[in-house]
Amino acid sequence: MYKDFLIVGFGLSGLSVARHLELSNNSFDIISDNSQRSSRIAGGIINPVAVKRMKPAWQVEKYLPFAESFYQALDKQFSSDIYLNKSLNVFIHNTEQENNWYEALDKPRLKPFISSQVYNNDNQNLSADKIGKIKAASVNLAHLFQNTKLHYQKQWKGETFQHKDLKIDENYVSYQKETYKHIIFCEGFGVSKNPFFKDLGIYGNKGDYLIIESKALQLQEFYKAKYFLIPLGNDLYKFGATYQRQPLIHQPSAEAKSQMMEALDKMIKTPYKIVDQVCGIRPTTKDRRPVVGTHPKHKNIHILNGFGSRGVMLSPKLGQTLVEHILKKKTIDPEISIQRFHAQI
Repeated sequence: MYKDFLIVGFGLSGLSVARHLELSNNSFDIISDNSQRSSRIAGGIINPVAVKRMKPAWQVEKYLPFAESFYQALDKQFSSDIYLNKSLNVFIHNTEQENNWYEALDKPRLKPFISSQVYNNDNQNLSADKIGKIKAASVNLAHLFQNTKLHYQKQWKGETFQHKDLKIDENYVSYQKETYKHIIFCEGFGVSKNPFFKDLGIYGNKGDYLIIESKALQLQEFYKAKYFLIPLGNDLYKFGATYQRQPLIHQPSAEAKSQMMEALDKMIKTPYKIVDQVCGIRPTTKDRRPVVGTHPKHKNIHILNGFGSRGVMLSPKLGQTLVEHILKKKTIDPEISIQRFHAQI
């Protein structure tokens, strides 16, 4: 007896696909060895603004409301603190940055998300002259993955996917002893070892975070200077993340640690202790757009990948996009469609 789908990988993309398949009453299995960690170590911030350039995030009007409802539904289902609205406080150090903030208020797409004024910094532990506020949100990724993995325990196979064991027929695929109508690869940077999609041009961008402890900071919201400062509770904070093309290894970087410590020392005035350093490799593309769709030669092999640093906001809607493309033959936006890479496969 066939099952409908096999999902390979369970980061943000695999989770979204599983959710939408469940909502559409499709049967599926999940194979994941958690070897790709970028989704799990991410900051979990839904930020509608590209702060450095003071521009709206790509297609924010489309992806933000869907992400909010997606995580709120999971929060309600699992009675867990998965989703919280929080302000992102942006450091403003000089008159030029302040002027740029007020100029951004004249942009209709930015105005709903940014404060109508900048505020004097009243926290003596922060090295900011003034603060601008962005309407953002927090997704507790640890709670999210813990609850969804437990929810899908009957479908879960905690193992490494072996591409050599996949057999393809015109109307189905078989993997080891199971048969499926479709297989969806949600492998993150693991796609670099996938024989069907390794030539897409998805490349890795490594990010490191520091986990610090500071009893004096007492912050409840997000803060942003060069990097993000993210409260975790119990006087712990996540600080980062860096961007590094090489080497792409799942080991914390001493160079990244040095960069972050230098930036953190400029951002806060209070003592802190480094308790951990974590890293992951983000999958991204040259045009900085996701890759969604079906293999040009195999109609039952599909991919959802290439989120870069925006996976928390993009993955809920794009999981639905791929599932509806497969089940209902809905067209995928050319800007994100795998069709733009067909010549490379």
